[in-house]
Amino acid sequence: MTKEYQDWPDHTLEPAWATIGNFDGVHLGHQALINRVINQAKSDGVQSLVVTFWPHPRVFFTKTVEGYYLNNQKEKRDLLAASGVDTVLCLPFDQSLADMNTKEFIAKLNSIVPLKGLIVGESFALGKGRLGTGEVLQKVCDDFGIKCVHISPELFDGQVISSQRIRQALDSGDVKLVASLLGRSFTLSGYVAPGRQEGTKLGFPTANLYFDSHRKLPRFGVYACLVDLDGKFYKGVTNVGIRPTFDDGLSPSIETLLLDFDDNIYYKLIHVHFIENIRDEVKFKSIADLVEQINIDKTNARRILTDGT
Repeated sequence: MTKEYQDWPDHTLEPAWATIGNFDGVHLGHQALINRVINQAKSDGVQSLVVTFWPHPRVFFTKTVEGYYLNNQKEKRDLLAASGVDTVLCLPFDQSLADMNTKEFIAKLNSIVPLKGLIVGESFALGKGRLGTGEVLQKVCDDFGIKCVHISPELFDGQVISSQRIRQALDSGDVKLVASLLGRSFTLSGYVAPGRQEGTKLGFPTANLYFDSHRKLPRFGVYACLVDLDGKFYKGVTNVGIRPTFDDGLSPSIETLLLDFDDNIYYKLIHVHFIENIRDEVKFKSIADLVEQINIDKTNARRILTDGT
């Protein structure tokens, strides 16, 4: 079982091979890096360690958090633990940490976790001003007698897999590409909250998701999805957006119409797995036009979720 620390531990940990990063999304590139650390640690008979941060440094410096994270803090912890790494050290990213230079950070980490080695990506930078890039980090590690390995990034379709690329794919609504980069479907989780009942009045009762506003959302539109409710999966159609036919467009909502399902699930926890974009969100001239389009969306979602095309 993975051991987790939410701050610098007050005792010395066992020697380890480590990697350091934000790991937002825990995508296939992150997974490959972590697997490399795990395998190297097993080979040398030491622990494997992931060092990460919360909040994300960009959020800390820009003070902008709305709609940024690919995962919330709990989701990231769960994904890192599922990787099989022995220990996760999640450090609070504050001004004192931001002010540490590369040597100061490695010195403190090494005093708590005797480092056998460090494995990072080629573009990794550590320390104040992100000055601890390749040669700088290598020299610091050499000074402490720590092996330092820089590895090439993972590619998909000839391009680097990165958290930023995933955000860009979400901005275009390409959740199929996002799934290819993550190694799993893009998922939003939350509790079902009572809404304004417009869908019910039209004969299409929807589950209104109370979601974490810090999470990055896909492009506003309609998506074929699979909904995990109490461990059972249901086909569904999810609208992400501002519901322009009804609302004034002030804040986004996530509403899911579960197909072949009519139970009351208010206040239930659901996990919405986005499979494919069906269309963009549009404002309809009439309610009749909206109802007609919802029926078309249901047909398209069934097709996508049944045969994948």
